[in-house]
Amino acid sequence: MNRAWGLALCLLAMNALAQDAGLRLPVNGEIGVDPTGAVFDYRIDTELTPAVKALVERSVRQWKFEPVMRDGRATHAKARLHLTLIARQVDEGFRLQVEHVRFSGYRDAISMKPPRYPKQAAINGVGGDVLVAIRVDASGKVTDAVAVQTSWPYKKVAAKAAEKWGPMLETASVEAARNWTFEPADAAPHAEGDTTLIVPISYRMNVDRPPREGWHYESAGPARTIPWLDPSRQAFDASGLKEGEVLALDYSMKLKTPVIGSSL
Repeated sequence: MNRAWGLALCLLAMNALAQDAGLRLPVNGEIGVDPTGAVFDYRIDTELTPAVKALVERSVRQWKFEPVMRDGRATHAKARLHLTLIARQVDEGFRLQVEHVRFSGYRDAISMKPPRYPKQAAINGVGGDVLVAIRVDASGKVTDAVAVQTSWPYKKVAAKAAEKWGPMLETASVEAARNWTFEPADAAPHAEGDTTLIVPISYRMNVDRPPREGWHYESAGPARTIPWLDPSRQAFDASGLKEGEVLALDYSMKLKTPVIGSSL
């Protein structure tokens, strides 16, 4: 298989967009590792062309992880898999690479009532995405919540507009998040009880609603710190995280194989 994958022109009819630095595609699925850290199970939920799906699977099957420990013993483990692929134009066609990869656990929600849409934002047709960090105790109750990042995907927003509308969306997001509830924690991976989750909330008007799937351009504002976390635990990658999904920052699955920037 030619790594430049010139055949990927048939992936989507988006040739005009290819002149940019790269086209990105979030890919989501599930992965399982055995006690040695080898991949024993793998599934992709995102619809891909057969050629791209084969390239992704060939790469993932070769990954190695640090063994996941439970009570001092290595064990089988599964996690949600989130990849961001980037396609860059080269002379022969396109080169497909892994831009981001992350894994999230299974702290499922019991109740996640959507936030209210701020009236003034709705009247003015303003939409955006807010990432909220929430602190969940062992019983599943949210004990703290804070907006850590607001983005304005698919279009450019002036700094003054972002300063005006961003706080409205963030306030509504945090108010809603404080009333969510989750399933009780698994005592093994969450021995300390508290779990920090990153949750995306999207505000979209019915008009000019962009697609949430497929290749697209995106931009995001700077991430703020999470007040209750140590500085060493602040970094996270929420690319490709969909509304309704959660990213558990304390999840223990760690990839040993260097895959960021690798070609498929």
